[in-house]
Formats: sequence, C-alpha cells, structure tokens
Amino acid sequence: MKFFKHQKIVNLIFFLIIYIFYWVVVIVAFIKNGLYDWNFTNTLPTANVSPFMFGTLPLFYILPKKVKPYYINLISLLSLGMLFSPILSMVFNFSRHYSFHVSFLLDYIGHFTLSLWGIYFVKSKQITLKIRMSAIAGSLIVGVAIIMMILNVILDTSFFGLSLRGKHSIYNFRVTESSFLNAALYFIGLLLILFAGYSYQLMLQRIYKHI
Repeated sequence: MKFFKHQKIVNLIFFLIIYIFYWVVVIVAFIKNGLYDWNFTNTLPTANVSPFMFGTLPLFYILPKKVKPYYINLISLLSLGMLFSPILSMVFNFSRHYSFHVSFLLDYIGHFTLSLWGIYFVKSKQITLKIRMSAIAGSLIVGVAIIMMILNVILDTSFFGLSLRGKHSIYNFRVTESSFLNAALYFIGLLLILFAGYSYQLMLQRIYKHI
C-alpha cells in the first residue's frame, strides 16, 4: 500500500485488467463457438454473477457519487467468491483432464484481480463495511438474480441458471430435477457467499491492524 497511494491510477489499472481480459474471453468464445453455443453464452453478463460483474464494471465510473459506494461495497462482498470460483474451476477441469485454453487463464486472472480490487477498496478506505450499507449492496445482486428469474419465466430462458421451466442449473451443474428447489438453493448459496465475503473482509481488517 505504501507504493500505491494514487487511488485513481490503481483503480484504473484494476479496471483495465479485468475489463479488457473479460472482453477478450467473450470475443474468443464468439469466434470459436458462434453466437448460440453455451461456451459463448456463458461469458455474457446474463450467465451468472461473475460475468455480470465483469460486464457492468463501467458502472464504477458512471454511477452517481451517492450510489457508487454501494457498487464498490458489492465488489468487496464478492471478493471471497471471486477468489474461490477460479480455484474450484481449475480443480474441476484438472480432475476431468479438460484441455487447457488461454481464455481460461484470462478468466481466472479476471476473477483474482476483481477479488484483490475488492480488498483494495476496503484497505484504501474508499468504503467502510457498515452493516446497513453492506446489506443494501448485497441485496443489489440478489435483486439482479430475481430479475433474471422473472425474465426466464417470461422469455423461457435460463439466465443465471434460474429457469423455472426445466432449463435450470447452478453454474452449469444440474443439482436437482426441481426448478424451484434449484432456485432456492441458488439464492441460499448466494446469500451465504455474500455473508462469507463480509466476514472475510472483516477478518482481513483485523489482520491489517497487526501488520
């Protein structure tokens, strides 16, 4: 932190790494697999929380000052999830001897960088982890998931895997045959990730005080 005092520059570096890598992954998936292949649709913001956060990252520079802290807080709450998501993906791909692709690496870097950015926001005191603000911030992504579920009912799609018409999944895994149970598990898992992310940030703050 002693060498990264200029917050605007550091934030820009984080933003560019994540956003550029994200769009490279999207473009590569489109060129290789086409418009309707799941490998491409899984990179879109409608696929799940991670690509949604990547795709909406310009909001960091667009949102009004009164709203922006909630978006920053949401990124911080997702730091732990963004850390473990690529780790689990790597373990799963390794266990089934899945072929390596450069786009995987870029996606993993994007996740890790967003995780670090969330930590930087707290450490640089751009936000404070107040319970009320964190609750509102977390409710934003829950609200997005609810909107996706409603759209799925109307359009017969499977955004976020929250289809109630049999096209459901949780990160491409069909854990249950019941669409409603799948949705319940998804929201429970999302809430647990947000709570764990909040606890993770508090733990890091305690560690900082002893460094």
